[in-house]
Amino acid sequence: MKKSILVPYDFTEVGNYALEHAYMVGKASRTPISIIHIVKKTSEIEEAKAKLEKIAKDFSSQKDIEVVAEVRKGNLYKEIYKYGLEIDAYIAVMGTHGVKSVKKALKVVKKFIKIPFILVQSPVIFGEYDRILIPIDQDNTARIKIQWIRYINTLFKSKVYMITYNVSDSYGQKNISSNIRFAENLFEKELIDYEIEVLESSRNFADSIFTYANEVESDLIMLMSDKYRSYVKQIKKAENLELYKKTPIMCVNKRLDIFKMGGFN
Repeated sequence: MKKSILVPYDFTEVGNYALEHAYMVGKASRTPISIIHIVKKTSEIEEAKAKLEKIAKDFSSQKDIEVVAEVRKGNLYKEIYKYGLEIDAYIAVMGTHGVKSVKKALKVVKKFIKIPFILVQSPVIFGEYDRILIPIDQDNTARIKIQWIRYINTLFKSKVYMITYNVSDSYGQKNISSNIRFAENLFEKELIDYEIEVLESSRNFADSIFTYANEVESDLIMLMSDKYRSYVKQIKKAENLELYKKTPIMCVNKRLDIFKMGGFN
């Protein structure tokens, strides 16, 4: 089976949003979509399978894209991960139900050590991920998300908006500067257009991320999975909480073999 886009599906409105976003990526990358629903009892499989196959068939005929449906019984996190490996999923899209579901969503995301998740709460607004915002901090292992921007750019010819901050200690500032240079070198090599916003300090960084996202009309925010929950919990401004609900967030786990990904060849 060729590489697929994985969509965990729960028969909710945000599940439909996830399908919309997956289609946008699948259309650009010419990649099929695989949707999966997990049930708790064997007796639930037949009914869920019929419902899911109808959704897959209808969506496939409307959008002219291959959609495969699968229903399994078992642990939500383990079964989604297992299926993702079976279909060779290289990216996943999942609907979430706001701040209250962050912990549950991240349990799924963290299982996929080598597969990034795009988390969505709203339908596709702009049609493409062509304005990507990426926070740059002191963690040089987070450079992996910069590599993923290179791939997203091959699909949507994206412009990148980096946001970072100054720190008082020389070691921390050295790490930030190094990460910025890494990003700039890659973007210039790949002819990716970018801008950078430098804050005076890291104070209220989470709010600053979403304030800047609003200013540049970002349609995708790229975060490391281990930073996602803390950033969301630190949002204070009501307008930024609303923007968080509307903006897809791509969560990337730390990994060592990114250059082996088919999408980067």
